[in-house]
Amino acid sequence: MKHLGKNEIQTLARQYGMKPDRSQGQNFVIDETVITDMVRAAGIVPGARVLEIGPGFGSLTIALLEAGATVVAVEQDRRLIPALHKLTSVYPPLHLVTGDIFQVRRALPLLIQDGTYQLVSNLPYNITSRVLREFLETQPRPTSVTVLVQQEVAERVIAPAGAMSVLSVAVQLYADSEIVRLVPPSSFWPAPAVTSAILHLTKIGSDVHGFLKTLKPYSAADFFRLVKIGYSGRRKQLHNTLAAGLKLSNQEVQKTLLSAKISPESRPQTLTIRDWIRVVHAFMKKQ
Repeated sequence: MKHLGKNEIQTLARQYGMKPDRSQGQNFVIDETVITDMVRAAGIVPGARVLEIGPGFGSLTIALLEAGATVVAVEQDRRLIPALHKLTSVYPPLHLVTGDIFQVRRALPLLIQDGTYQLVSNLPYNITSRVLREFLETQPRPTSVTVLVQQEVAERVIAPAGAMSVLSVAVQLYADSEIVRLVPPSSFWPAPAVTSAILHLTKIGSDVHGFLKTLKPYSAADFFRLVKIGYSGRRKQLHNTLAAGLKLSNQEVQKTLLSAKISPESRPQTLTIRDWIRVVHAFMKKQ
């Protein structure tokens, strides 16, 4: 497999007059084992269709193409486009899209359809949470996600009840998640200040745990409205934040929580997804 190491990437950066922008989370992978482990974790096979966000100079892109995938690569930094265009002449299965992923996503169904592709990326740290939520909650959804993210974010995603956040609730509602391995700062150029992790999400859209089925007749929007209200006061007891957010009396909120078999004194991070579903049913019935 072809590989772009630190020397090759630095040479390309000089050639194209490109200095990595830390504000955009531009940390290029220089460790071949990390690339190999991402492709292996994603289970890329010949004929796979992959969306890659922020391909940089194409280290991961080349590995995906060499594994036989068709790759739709979305890059917003125009300084990198000439180098990526050269890759398209070598690898016809590479489709390059220029622009912000959140702005061009509306056009992606022309290249990828819901449930027909995998998302594999070294994600810029500053957009990680938004990418995970948008691509899990709205179409076109991938069948799996394999991304390189900050260790802290990966640990938030897989967190169990007692340490959950809005992000972990949002991801675990739609997918199973695991950390494949940790990745040290030395695996990047320039080296970030934090350790990273390969995060792998599977069973997207299958509702394998029956969460969405149990949530009916209420919607994911109803679910997240209450979750966000609950987490608006992470250190506060749930009855206080829900009473303030829903503009209900504290007595009524406590009674409703007890009807859902939830202690009013609970903190939001202690609730499981099934707990939150019971909260939604209990409060939506009152509206």
